[in-house]
Amino acid sequence: MPRLSIPSRRRFGASTVRRCAIWSAAAIAASGGATSLQVSGRLSDVGRQRFVNAAAAATVEPQDKKEEPAPAIDWQTIFQVHYDNRVRAFREQNQAWQNVVLLGDSITEGFEVTKFLPGRRVLNRGIGGDVIGNALPDSDRRGVLRRLEESVLDCSATHVFLLIGVNDLNSGRTPEIMEPGYRELFERLRREAPRLTVYVQSVLPTRGEHASRNPQIVDVNERLQKLAAEFSFVYIDLHALMRDENGELKQEFTADGLHLVDAGYEIWAAEVCKRMEW
Repeated sequence: MPRLSIPSRRRFGASTVRRCAIWSAAAIAASGGATSLQVSGRLSDVGRQRFVNAAAAATVEPQDKKEEPAPAIDWQTIFQVHYDNRVRAFREQNQAWQNVVLLGDSITEGFEVTKFLPGRRVLNRGIGGDVIGNALPDSDRRGVLRRLEESVLDCSATHVFLLIGVNDLNSGRTPEIMEPGYRELFERLRREAPRLTVYVQSVLPTRGEHASRNPQIVDVNERLQKLAAEFSFVYIDLHALMRDENGELKQEFTADGLHLVDAGYEIWAAEVCKRMEW
């Protein structure tokens, strides 16, 4: 079996190392246990860059010196397997008492609840690579809309903090396409969980090579704010809290221009505590 060498905890941080280990193993599994990794295709997910870096950083030692071409990694399958595993875990975690839910994609999944909200009953329902869930091909089974029962409705949630959308943009869906998806999601939350307090969080700004998405992110957030008001949900402008004078994600809050480091999560956690009066 190949042996992996995972980046050190000191260099990348505990949460990043843990995700690197998971996704590096998934990448090798998807490539049929190959002893080298070949990545092809467009980076269509904000989480993918981190996982590609993790896979590249993993040192795989073959049993012999004979090298064989490695198949390209099937990222859609990797993300789908991760999605299915997370949803299965959500079903097992659901319990009948107050639950505050963080609902979103890889940015949410990276929110270490025990670290940033210790002692609080908070469920992390983030899944790397996830999207709103509308306007998807039949072969794509992801989406917050498709897992709403396991993630929110079946866990006696009293409050939900939603942060989703940047993967939709990176997959080519426009704000005009995304808006009906948000509306469908909001309608379901209001209809199926009328007592639930919903916090609609703005999509975060990006930085560096990813900053070209920022005009679309501003457009999405304007639509989100209007929809939140229409449904009497609470809008939280994390974008304003985390952007610099150029409208990009502040450098101290990110290492890759997309995901948050601890300093960013601390800002976010403080906002959750403020809203929950903790």
